[in-house]
Amino acid sequence: MLQTAEPTAKYHALLAVLHETKDNRPHVAREVLGTLVDHQLDRESDDDVRYYIFANALAKRLDSRRAATINLYLQEYETPQIELFNLVARHLPTVGAAGTVANRLLAQHLAGRPTVTLLDIGIGTARQEVALLHEMARAGTLPECLTVIAIEPNAHCLAEAQRALRETADALQLDLRFRGICAVIEDLTEQQWATIRADDGPLVVHAAFAMHHIRETATSGRDDVFVRLRALDAEVVILCEPNADHHTDSFFRRFESAWDHFSRTFRLIDGLDVSPRERRAMKLFFTREIEDILANDEGTRCERHEPSGAWVRRLQRSGFYAAPDLSGVAALGDSAIATSAHEGYVGLDYEGTTLVSIVCATRSAKPAPVETERRRRRGVTGPLTLRPLPE
Repeated sequence: MLQTAEPTAKYHALLAVLHETKDNRPHVAREVLGTLVDHQLDRESDDDVRYYIFANALAKRLDSRRAATINLYLQEYETPQIELFNLVARHLPTVGAAGTVANRLLAQHLAGRPTVTLLDIGIGTARQEVALLHEMARAGTLPECLTVIAIEPNAHCLAEAQRALRETADALQLDLRFRGICAVIEDLTEQQWATIRADDGPLVVHAAFAMHHIRETATSGRDDVFVRLRALDAEVVILCEPNADHHTDSFFRRFESAWDHFSRTFRLIDGLDVSPRERRAMKLFFTREIEDILANDEGTRCERHEPSGAWVRRLQRSGFYAAPDLSGVAALGDSAIATSAHEGYVGLDYEGTTLVSIVCATRSAKPAPVETERRRRRGVTGPLTLRPLPE
């Protein structure tokens, strides 16, 4: 039996749908779901939005016509996906803070280099990378020459990323070279992998909310990608990832983890200084993720989040070292979320639980030369030790 601290009858109705489905009684599951939607949920309640979203995902899993009824409610708050993304990017603290912490780590490895290559996996439209270059320009730490190798499956986003980065580089008088690859990282050909080499100087790898889309197949998977990055002699790998357990093939574990993760995220949204309609719209941004986790079959699911420690262990197995002391980049100041520094990652925490992690691993147990020199100039002595994660 699935265990939970959630006390409400509405939640137990969702659990009953799961159990009736597992016991091969879909008609009973549909009846329970119908009673929940028609008689237990309040369309005016901000909290009940999550029940509608999860009920919608379960209805689609059951191939139930009930999903059409729920969609009529959800469509009252329908907003174009790009507007939802912009809302979340502007207001959700875990998204903004993840970019802030990751950019601090990236700046440490890009700063002051004569030449350096940034491999960005799932670059999107390069919003975070543009912010990074402006931050480094203000600090006077831009490298002399930066090559960006961008991997992005959406051709429109890739073109926008190139445009935005070139425009920014021109404004900052940065020597920028851009190479785009329109693909997902796990589908790269041997020829494409062969092109991912630092032209000169170190290779820095960054992936924001992208690596969890990699599915394990008979010929490739997440560990294979990390092994290839290690073979490329990447100096550092920096990942931003939700801390959840959705890579498992256990439907009950996925449901429990999704409910806990997104319920906390929705409560975080409820505390934001935005309008009620914006709060609901931001919650609906996650509808597609929740549907993918709960409604899609195992062969087509792509939202396969993993716990923070799992990413660190994958990197360690591939020959990287987990950064042990990340407290220097973790401080956020005044924020609705807290941060916690762990070996190998910084946690962005709400209600005492990490919602998003920024993972950092290096190729060596020794500090990067630029960071060593920066510490020397500041008068800091002693080694900056990076230890491998224990098995």
